Amino acid sequence: MLSKNFLDVDESIIEKNLLIQSNEEQEFEQFVNGFLNPNSGKLVKPAPGICIKTIKIDDKSKVFINLCHHSDIPPPEDITHDELIEVLNSKDPERYCVPLSIGTEHEETIKSGVQVKAYDVAVNSEFFKKCQNDELFKTFIISATIEGIAEKFKIEISSENPILLKNKKCLGSLQQHRIQQRPPRPSSIKKKTLIEELNPKGSSSQLETHIKPEYRVYVQPEDNPEQLIVDVWLPDVNNSQEISLKCGEDCIVLNTKKQTKYELDIFLPYTIIQQNTNVTFNTVTKFLSVTSTIAAVK
Repeated sequence: MLSKNFLDVDESIIEKNLLIQSNEEQEFEQFVNGFLNPNSGKLVKPAPGICIKTIKIDDKSKVFINLCHHSDIPPPEDITHDELIEVLNSKDPERYCVPLSIGTEHEETIKSGVQVKAYDVAVNSEFFKKCQNDELFKTFIISATIEGIAEKFKIEISSENPILLKNKKCLGSLQQHRIQQRPPRPSSIKKKTLIEELNPKGSSSQLETHIKPEYRVYVQPEDNPEQLIVDVWLPDVNNSQEISLKCGEDCIVLNTKKQTKYELDIFLPYTIIQQNTNVTFNTVTKFLSVTSTIAAVK
C-alpha cells in the first residue's frame, strides 16, 4: 500500500441549505470565512493537470479523477528515480509519503449525457512537474491518487487499467482547497553512501527479485476506441529476446529471463483481435508497447 498525507478540503465552508449559488458567490463566502478564521488554513485554487478515467469495481460505473496541483501544497521528500524504485521494492514502501489534498465528490456530465462521479486531488506543483517528466513517478502518483480516493470515500475503484485523457486536463470546474501549512516530515529514506562495499559471498539466488513492472493502458481515439495500447516499462531489459509475452483476447501475460525478473498478468478493459496485435520494444527508453485492434466492448 502506498502511503499518503491527506490535506482534506474543509467541508464546513460549503453552504448547507437548498439555495443554488453561483461559483462566484461560493468562492466569495469561502474567502470571507477564511479571512474571519485565519487559523483554518489557506484557500487555494489548483491548476489543471491530468484527468484520469477508471471504474468502480461493484457496478462498473465510470469514475473521473482530476489530478491537479498548486505550489502551496507541501511537497514530498525529493528523491531520485532509483531511490523510488528502491522504496517500492522494499518491505516498507509506506515510508515515502506524498501529501494529497482531496476535495469533495461532485457530479459531472460527459459527452454522452451520462452523469459521473468526479474527484479533485491536488499535489505540489514541483512534484507534479517531476511526475510529468518521469513515467515511474507518474505511475506512482496516479496509483497513490486512486488509492487515496478509495480510502477517503470508502469505495472500491480499479487501479489496474486507468486511462489518461490526452485532450482533457480536468473534468468540470476544479474546487478550492483549504491548505494547512504543516512542518515537513523528517526524512525516512536512507541515502546511499558514495562508496559501498559489496558482499563477495552473496549468491546470485539472493539477488534475484520478482517485480511487477510499471505499465499504462489507454485507447485511441478516446470517444470511439479502435485501438488499445499497453506501455510497459522494463528498465533492466536490454533487448526483446529477454522478454516472453502472451496476448489473449482479454489479458496480457509477460515475464523476463533476466536476473531481475519482471512478471505482469493483467486483464484488459476491451476484447482485442489477437491477430491484429503489434509489439515493439525501445532499447533506449526501455518501453515495451503492445498495440491491438479492439474487437468489442466488454
